[in-house]
Amino acid sequence: MSQEAMSKGFEIRENASGRIEISTFSFWRSWKVSLLLMFRYGFYRWGAYVPPFSDEAVHPRFHRGRLVIESGWDNWFGYDWFATNEETDIFLSNFYDRHCRGK
Repeated sequence: MSQEAMSKGFEIRENASGRIEISTFSFWRSWKVSLLLMFRYGFYRWGAYVPPFSDEAVHPRFHRGRLVIESGWDNWFGYDWFATNEETDIFLSNFYDRHCRGK
């Protein structure tokens, strides 16, 4: 998918570790995802923010019980959230279908 098509919405894919990853180049869509995770689904943020020294930044993780979602930003995929275990894969896949598909 081209960066131009990507910038119009969200993308879901399997990342290098085989886990579900959702990404967008839109700053406002990134806020939508983060706010939904915290205020609708009860996640809290934990971890340090690592600013972009080169082409990527690490944002605090989202935690809720056994569900842990890593988050960050890079030049290739934009803002991204990815699962750390199978339970979180299922959650993110359902989250994408409910809140991101076609938007």
